[in-house]
Amino acid sequence: MLISYKYHTFNLPLWLLRLLKRHMCYVRAAGGIIFAPDGTMLLILRNGRWDLPKGKVEPGETLLDAALREVHEETGILPSPLNNYPFSPIKTYHLFRAPKIWFKGPNPPPHKWHLKQTSWFPMTAQKQDIIPQQEEGITAGCWVSPDEWHRRLSQSYGTLKTLAEQWKHSHR
Repeated sequence: MLISYKYHTFNLPLWLLRLLKRHMCYVRAAGGIIFAPDGTMLLILRNGRWDLPKGKVEPGETLLDAALREVHEETGILPSPLNNYPFSPIKTYHLFRAPKIWFKGPNPPPHKWHLKQTSWFPMTAQKQDIIPQQEEGITAGCWVSPDEWHRRLSQSYGTLKTLAEQWKHSHR
């Protein structure tokens, strides 16, 4: 299983991933890989890096519902799931230490480790202008060719490098 920390990706055995899940704060997230009818793909610019719309799953929400909601909230686009696509959702894993500001109370832990699993769903949407959710650090969005999508994500966060590679290999 591939897992990323900061900008690096590591291959972990499944037993170790399960151990990490039990001993860390486990976060479920979902996001979208969005295709327009002309074959272009959506990217967003978040905190100065190319990214994809994603976010935490709310209580009682399915992974797919969370992914659809997050895409809409972060871009203003109303996507539809691509049901007849050649791959099931791709999962990426990311380790991070939450900043102290996330914890309330007089004695917050210095850093609490989190393991975030993001399920990525293929989606389709009409090509339109992106309305960036600025409070999430999103400043822009664009539609690019699949090759450009792969190139830009390959220079981004470790989880997105992993996702871009997995997507590329599933489309050969």
